[in-house]
Amino acid sequence: MMSPTRRRAPYSWGQARMPMKIKTLVVIWLVIFIGSWAVYFKYSSYTELCREDACRAIICDRYHKGIITGPLCPALCDDHTITLNQCLSSHPANQVYQGWLHGAKQIIMKCNLAPIFHDGIDREMPYERPEKGSSMDDFREMLQDFLERNLGKGEHNALQTRILNAADINNDGKVTLAEAKSIWALLQVNEFFMMMILQDSEHTPKLEGFCGDTYFVQRVDTNRLYGIHIPWVFEIFLPTSYRQAMDQWFTPSWPKKAKIAVGLLEFVEEIFDSSHGTFHMCKTSHTNIGYTNKHDLKMIDLRNLYPAEVLKETLTEKTCSKNSDCELTEDCSSMCDETASRCTGELVQPNLSKICVVLHDYLLKEVPAGIKDELTALLDKCSRLTTNTEDMQVHHSLILNNLKSLLWKQISDVQDS
Repeated sequence: MMSPTRRRAPYSWGQARMPMKIKTLVVIWLVIFIGSWAVYFKYSSYTELCREDACRAIICDRYHKGIITGPLCPALCDDHTITLNQCLSSHPANQVYQGWLHGAKQIIMKCNLAPIFHDGIDREMPYERPEKGSSMDDFREMLQDFLERNLGKGEHNALQTRILNAADINNDGKVTLAEAKSIWALLQVNEFFMMMILQDSEHTPKLEGFCGDTYFVQRVDTNRLYGIHIPWVFEIFLPTSYRQAMDQWFTPSWPKKAKIAVGLLEFVEEIFDSSHGTFHMCKTSHTNIGYTNKHDLKMIDLRNLYPAEVLKETLTEKTCSKNSDCELTEDCSSMCDETASRCTGELVQPNLSKICVVLHDYLLKEVPAGIKDELTALLDKCSRLTTNTEDMQVHHSLILNNLKSLLWKQISDVQDS
């Protein structure tokens, strides 16, 4: 007797696996789809970040109309002897480019496409002041008010003279309206203002010139404390853990790292109690710190360095119910006085503490065994330093000097050997 014919069960995805070829094609399609979208969004943001033509067009139009001027306006707008070859921007409002001046000197151009800084600190529109008809005395009074508002009451005559000398681009002893508008617009750019104050520092790049509120600075050989720059096409596919490991691979030898660290500690010392007051670093990152081919430290980004007076005024105007309401940035915050519902304006974390956090991983990798325990203890103590610490200034000076002495001793020992 013939057995009844069995009916084949309908194909079920739950009972049978997808054929390998189809599975491979689906995976490849997904990778291409996701990768294409990632590249598209990254390219879209790149075109916003890198708008060299817009920078040139805006600044040169104002220059040719006689609104602004500057020692490098002819090179940028007439002779075209400023050539830019790499975009380094990290924000659309702050355009940064690397290039050449007269084909001989490497420079960095910084162009501001947004008149207002979105950092909680109001800035005026560029080139509105001084107004037509203003006298030299009027401009001096404007400068004096600006310096007192940002740096507090005190003796600012030398700084005012430095600013006026920078404004007088043809060295005729006079400041024209275009010259005054240009330097005034530049002073509203926090980094330029900091560079004018710290002009004599060995740890900041040299100012090469300006055109309107676009300014040019010395290019630093290495533009980050550690790690390498990876093209964005590759970086979007690189896992964070691999990126962090690569950053540690590309660092100088330990004695050279120690020399860079000493320069960083010296800079902290400079801004702790300078002749123009105290300044606070409101964004501390290895990408803001560079060095020359001789391993001399250069602070390559001063946009987030602010006078204590500005920060205090900004914070004390903020209402609060808890401490987190008093945070300007992750590195610049104060406590909340809950009884007054106002921020105190006294920053919680000093610059030295922020820098020691950055130096912790940087210096403890491949550190000589003989100083590892002592250096670790110093950096740990330094990282915990707050402005609420009793006798903070004494602790600050003691830790700073101990760190510098320990590092210098190691550098000297290596040089002697």
